[in-house]
Amino acid sequence: MNSGPLVPQTSALTRLRHAPCLATIAQAPRILRSTDASPHPIPSLDDPEAITTLGSLLVAAGYTGDGIRERVGADADPAVLEARLAEASPLDTLIRLFYLGVPHSWQDAATALPGLDPDRLVETGIFEAVGDDLRATIRLVPHKDVLVAYERGAGPPRDSELLANLTIRMHFVSALQAEAGTGLHALLAARHTDRAVAIDADPRALSLIRIGALLNGLENLEAVEGDSLEPVSGHSYGLIAADPARVLSPDDEERADSRCRELVQAVAARLSEGGFADILVTWVLGPGEDWWSPVEQWVAGSGCDAVLLLEREDDPAAYAGTHAGPGDIPRWVEFLRGLAADRIASGAIVLRRRSRGTNWTRHELLPDGEIGPAGDQLVRTFVNQDLLASLPTDDQLLEEVLAIVEPQRIEQVWRHKDEGLGFESARARLEWGLGFSVGIDQYTIELLARVDGRRRLRELFAEIARDSRLEEGAVARAGLPAVRRLLELGFLARA
Repeated sequence: MNSGPLVPQTSALTRLRHAPCLATIAQAPRILRSTDASPHPIPSLDDPEAITTLGSLLVAAGYTGDGIRERVGADADPAVLEARLAEASPLDTLIRLFYLGVPHSWQDAATALPGLDPDRLVETGIFEAVGDDLRATIRLVPHKDVLVAYERGAGPPRDSELLANLTIRMHFVSALQAEAGTGLHALLAARHTDRAVAIDADPRALSLIRIGALLNGLENLEAVEGDSLEPVSGHSYGLIAADPARVLSPDDEERADSRCRELVQAVAARLSEGGFADILVTWVLGPGEDWWSPVEQWVAGSGCDAVLLLEREDDPAAYAGTHAGPGDIPRWVEFLRGLAADRIASGAIVLRRRSRGTNWTRHELLPDGEIGPAGDQLVRTFVNQDLLASLPTDDQLLEEVLAIVEPQRIEQVWRHKDEGLGFESARARLEWGLGFSVGIDQYTIELLARVDGRRRLRELFAEIARDSRLEEGAVARAGLPAVRRLLELGFLARA
């Protein structure tokens, strides 16, 4: 197992206290040398202290997600971003160097990185000489609270934000990122686990992961070389995240949906009891097939409860139009139709290992629009589903004391009619995480207004029945399906 060097034990603050002052470095003789002629040289880890110090200086200068957005906005056009950097401030220099890949003079780099000799970064291969200037060989992209190292000109995969937001953010003893790429999810997991492992078969990716660990001062992250989960055979993890290559392409020897199925089943087998896994997946749907049916079969018999989330469905032409070049669309469509694909689905599977009792599976559509951090919401989904499974009768559910989960809002539509203003419809919406919404009626609104975390559902329905002059049993029978749905989606929780 090739784990690579870990982060040195000396703290970043201690190193910065004993680093040479800016004037000393800026006045030192320049020792620029030509670097590897390859367009993608692999940086060296021979000076880990320099890399860790670089990470500390970047954050101190405001080189964070919020800092970059505040300085240049969120425009994707590099020319637009660079045009906004009119100042000669350290942050502007660092954004040009490490975010936009623009060369800068040795003196500019030294000024922007006080206490760190740029020649040390030349020696590591993070900087290379371009005439009289320095250019970064990697791109550093802040994501949430970590810095991630990418190939120069590259950036996060399209769905990295989705997977990060679906991942459970609670303390675990161990975490694993399979097919890690540059290790974004392992870096994030290392923040809230005792030990994190990232697996990838590409030595370049492993180097970038180790650079990321050093930049973020993470001493508990290990990068392991290998295919799939073979290098960790015999080990189990409390948290696993995976964003495999999942585009169904006629150019791949192995079908992406087959790889996804095999990975899901391998991940399920590596989960510790009570552990969670989040995997992004793609699968093929035949004519008239329910979207959840194939992935439900993937997790059957895995020893895990599962929440299946659909992101989107495309017919073969739309899918080819998204992923193929214009002249290649007919070939892609022919390939997909050869798979008997009526639609190609993509989404996520969230697993929790639970070996005792009967496992359950739920499926939901991911809502349109922005999705925020949803780890707590997903944990609540598993807890609430366990509760519902343990209360099979309405009488048992009526004895429960429930609480509202904030923040959420109720949107009502009232319309003018012949007899005056009348209620037409209402929806409850979660204002965080997955942002689910559900249609509700006036009696459910009345119920939500009364849920206080102290009284049993039976008492709340009795109160609504008295106020509405209705029969108590009829109100409860009509309202309990809505209660179950609100629990499933995380609007309510056991008090």
